[in-house]
Amino acid sequence: MVIVIRAGGGGTRLWPVSRKAKPKQYHALVGEKTLLRDTYERIAPALSAPEELYVSIGKGFHELLKQEVPEVLDANVIAEPAKQNTGPAVALEVAMIARSHGDDTVIATLPSDDFISDPEAFQQLLHRTEGFLQEHPEYIVTPGIKPTKVDTGYSYMKAGQRLDADGEEAIFTVEDWVEKPERERCEELIDSGIYYTHAGMYIWRLDTIRGLFKELRPALYETCEKVAELLATGDEASLTEAETLYNTVEEESIESAITDRAPKIAMSVSNRIGWSDLGKWHILQEMIESNNGTNVVQGAHAVLDDVEHSLISAPEGKVVAAIGLHDLVIVDTPDALFISRKEDAGDVKNLLKRLKEEGRDDIL
Repeated sequence: MVIVIRAGGGGTRLWPVSRKAKPKQYHALVGEKTLLRDTYERIAPALSAPEELYVSIGKGFHELLKQEVPEVLDANVIAEPAKQNTGPAVALEVAMIARSHGDDTVIATLPSDDFISDPEAFQQLLHRTEGFLQEHPEYIVTPGIKPTKVDTGYSYMKAGQRLDADGEEAIFTVEDWVEKPERERCEELIDSGIYYTHAGMYIWRLDTIRGLFKELRPALYETCEKVAELLATGDEASLTEAETLYNTVEEESIESAITDRAPKIAMSVSNRIGWSDLGKWHILQEMIESNNGTNVVQGAHAVLDDVEHSLISAPEGKVVAAIGLHDLVIVDTPDALFISRKEDAGDVKNLLKRLKEEGRDDIL
């Protein structure tokens, strides 16, 4: 199995810690390891050779990547020339992998910023899915996670016909797909017991996904093949040409480009895996064990009176004193302070847009 860690995201919802120069995947937000390093160590046992690991990064992050994952081969670093969303990013992954791997290769493309409660169970799910795809190469498989709470920020998949099962792992057809439902509808889906959270992971055979790109997005894939060839050449002129060419493709998600129209989608499920995408401050507050009453305090020396269910993050040793606060996120950095109700903490993009309009690129 080839595994691609997708580490090209900007992580803007975790500003002001996550910045353009150092996005969230390069930070240790839960525990002592960065999200990227934690992701690598989670999937490493599923790899049988260094050639099976690829990491997709944004332009200019090669040095940071090598600090965190020195195990990745230079030839297997996919430096996306520009941010064009997951559709072009995955097309480029596929084009790069096709240069050195056979058609029957199973590829797992995974985010770099997930929390997985049971890494061993996740590895077993990958192995089970790989075996299924070798027997049923026509399917695209996406892991589904049993939801534990209502969250309208995710998409949900309905489990249909069972295709394969072994112990606590099973694979079902996806009978229905609901994109980010309203709260009442989301509650209904979760209460039904047969809808699972889509976690943004995909597992497929190389020949299948390449065939879908050629059928559904032929111009995109042809461009990404040319970009992959230029990136592999590696000289400055080729890299410049690759960036110019890649900037001509349409920005779109992998769902819009491929998976929403793929004829056979399946969902792999493990009853032992707990998952979170660690994409918002309030999610981090829920994931980290409270260390000051019902609050999570990071770095700061906090003196709190009548403060509950809040996240307070500040530079090491800084004193944060607060009275009468509930369900807040307070994140202090040397040059920016962010304060929000937990329920609104994910809506930071409008603030960043305003800062950009004010010419404050220095803090983005």
